[in-house]
Amino acid sequence: MLTEEYSPFAFTRDGEITGSSVDQVRRIMAEVHPNYTLDIVPWARAIATAETDPATCVFTTTLLPERAERFKWVAPLNIDTLMLVGRTGGNARPLSLDAAKAFTIAVYKGDSGELFAINKGFPHLDTAPSIDLSLKKLLAGRVDLVLLTRKAYDQLREQGQPLEAILDVETTRSGIACNKAVPDLTIADMQAVLDRLIADGTQAEMERRYEKSSK
Repeated sequence: MLTEEYSPFAFTRDGEITGSSVDQVRRIMAEVHPNYTLDIVPWARAIATAETDPATCVFTTTLLPERAERFKWVAPLNIDTLMLVGRTGGNARPLSLDAAKAFTIAVYKGDSGELFAINKGFPHLDTAPSIDLSLKKLLAGRVDLVLLTRKAYDQLREQGQPLEAILDVETTRSGIACNKAVPDLTIADMQAVLDRLIADGTQAEMERRYEKSSK
């Protein structure tokens, strides 16, 4: 299992990988495949490895049309909103996606936000290898806006980051993306555990646990 450093879904705290998606994956794999491994790596590397290594899955991966046939899926780990975020007090305040195309938008490589912006024809993209670097550029005034999920934005605000929600752009659904060589039975067993976590309220409880958590 591979993931990226992206709070509140997966992040390192006191030397341990934790987060709302991590907790769900740990519960799933404890029942389905207890001898799994879990590592945090840069996102572009994580998703590329899951596509080429027959024993690898990656999360939290947004389900997109261009990704649907490239992986086998266990979902949803998370339902969220992709949004444009600016600096508190900043001047970039587009009221529509078309208006936002006049600004420089920070995205990070291989992320669903980058794919969304490319598909929508945004002409001024600043691509970074991590979300942390994109945020640093935003706060330093080197870019105008950044694409984030609402849950990530809410947690950054809880941490005191001077950010402001500007425009909701898309509802997203994310899950575990597995290499297509992973057996169908394994995928079905993983999905059955996740379905149970959703039905009995465990997923919602895991998400609430990290709503005001910080790195």
